Amino acid sequence: MINSTNNTTIYWSFGKKIGFRFSFVFILLFIVICNNGSFPLFSFINRPLIMLMHICTPWFSKNILKYQYDYSIFSNGSGDTSYDWVTLLILVIISVLGTIIWTLIDTKRNNYNKCYYWLTVFIRYYIAFMLINYGVIKLMHAQMPPSGLTKLMQPLGEFSPMGLAWNFFGFSKGYNIFIGIIEAMAGLLLFRKTMVLGALITVATSLNIMAINYFYDVPVKLMSTALVILSVFLLLPYLKSLIDLFFKGEASQLKQINRPVFNKTWKKWGVSICKVLLIILFISTQLFSVFNRQKLIAQYFKKSPLYGIYQINTSSDKRISIPNDWSYVIFEYEGNALVRDNFYHAQYVGAGFNTPESKMTLNNYTFDYKLEKNGDVLLKVKIKDRLEEIRLTKKDPKSFELMNRGFNWIQEYPNNR
Repeated sequence: MINSTNNTTIYWSFGKKIGFRFSFVFILLFIVICNNGSFPLFSFINRPLIMLMHICTPWFSKNILKYQYDYSIFSNGSGDTSYDWVTLLILVIISVLGTIIWTLIDTKRNNYNKCYYWLTVFIRYYIAFMLINYGVIKLMHAQMPPSGLTKLMQPLGEFSPMGLAWNFFGFSKGYNIFIGIIEAMAGLLLFRKTMVLGALITVATSLNIMAINYFYDVPVKLMSTALVILSVFLLLPYLKSLIDLFFKGEASQLKQINRPVFNKTWKKWGVSICKVLLIILFISTQLFSVFNRQKLIAQYFKKSPLYGIYQINTSSDKRISIPNDWSYVIFEYEGNALVRDNFYHAQYVGAGFNTPESKMTLNNYTFDYKLEKNGDVLLKVKIKDRLEEIRLTKKDPKSFELMNRGFNWIQEYPNNR
């Protein structure tokens, strides 16, 4: 938006003023409404505005756009709902109107150097906090977890593009840690002296995220695109210097954006204290989030007492308690089990355990079960005057090549299967 980064530009052209006014209104509205957990505790501040959008966006969709899709599914695990896209359109319209009004009212100002500086501050912290948050989750190997038992037994053709990507990335803890560190390096944006380096890193990082979201149909396309655009926005004043350095091989200087001069000491100290407090608050909320996430994982993803993959065998030709076409049963988490039939079709069924009495409820029958030394499980259930015995033969997850193939410095032949 400005030709130099030291805030010495005296006069901006009319086009630059228009562009900045639109950018200022739109970016601030986007950050406030689409905070995505970036600024700590911000959800309490912007909640009234979010509630207002929950009213305005459906009304706008129904009465103005005559939109046919379900525009009342608010932002959830998907950030690309109809509600999100219509909200984006509303923000664009408001920004255009705001730009027109601002242009008509403010006709004498020569530049917006101070406003530009504070806008970059909001953008820097927004990108940094968001990517650090995602980076921390990846360091925990929690965003894309390793493949569980049900995924190991799932044929490739059953995976969605997103599911395939999630399991591909989730397979390697080392890769998650690597990507987590790269995303956490967005913290360089928190400081003016490292802003350009941080923005270059976040452009590359967010471009990679955006590409994955686009080409694997991950429903965070809107947000990842915004991260790319905002990162590029931070680099706009440095484009000439970067082109001279990387493409022309010429010496160039990256001048820092000077912070506005405060005429009173308390203002200067106040800004510094607010920055420190904000960073401390962010770190504190991250630590709390990590602790809470681990607690929720332990609570809602508690392993089944018979955790494992089992092939169903029986001594009788016909059984009543478990359908004859059931081939595999997978106990992964408490409360249910995944069944694969002879045609490998999948279905979830309820599974309850009374471990002190070694009883299990499956397919509406209550079995006595015995866990043998080799890991197999013997089920017994009395039906009228007949005793059914069913053996569940345990399959070792390490028998899958995906799980037993480790890292190899030396490979005489490629192992591409």
